[in-house]
Amino acid sequence: MKFFRIKVLICICMLQNIVHAQTIKIDGTYTLDMTEYLTITEDSFKLYLYAAYPLFYGLNFGDTILAEGKVQYESDNFIKLTSKNYEWETKKNMTIIDSIVSYLNDSVRFNFIFPFDGKYKIILYLGNDNESKVRYEFKDRKDVFLPMHKDSILTFSFIILNQTPIEYPYHNSLKNVQFSSFRNTAKNNNSNFFEIYIPDLTNSYFNRFLINGEYIRVGKEKNVLFWHNEQYWKFSCFR
Repeated sequence: MKFFRIKVLICICMLQNIVHAQTIKIDGTYTLDMTEYLTITEDSFKLYLYAAYPLFYGLNFGDTILAEGKVQYESDNFIKLTSKNYEWETKKNMTIIDSIVSYLNDSVRFNFIFPFDGKYKIILYLGNDNESKVRYEFKDRKDVFLPMHKDSILTFSFIILNQTPIEYPYHNSLKNVQFSSFRNTAKNNNSNFFEIYIPDLTNSYFNRFLINGEYIRVGKEKNVLFWHNEQYWKFSCFR
């Protein structure tokens, strides 16, 4: 019986190796035209715009990455692209500092600090449950003074919405439209000044191309990819 189990395990390992060998991963750069090109390095991808175009699509100066994320190999003929979680990546570098300032007698101050310079709306919720939550909205303002809650500010959450009109749509693609976060508890129950630093909330954040599990057909010998009814040809000069 023990010998039989060993033989089964060996067969399973051999089958897994055969399947892995049959799925040859992609490593190369595929260009559509003089607007964009797609680089795939085995399990990850980046979709680039050529240097003349990023500002038209709202990216930061010097940023040419329109999208990036992971690649899954569905078969020899199809791969699936999924964008990284841009909101989670941005939250990792966010910091919130709360303090007590004497000049705020019966109010609380929130100061949002982020580099995005388009039009936006901030929705701020004070309170820790649906019954006690108070909602405030303000447009294109990062520094606000609000009435202090009688029970002090223990918890708050916020949503920052991009409200900049899109001038140059990209393949009718989805983009990040908001950034949201929740603060559990202030360090001090009497805190009345909150500074929220979000260094990665940039113009690029709101203009990344969101790819939610899109399939790409792989041509013979992996020299062409079929995506968005277009052909992306492998460009050997990049490698």
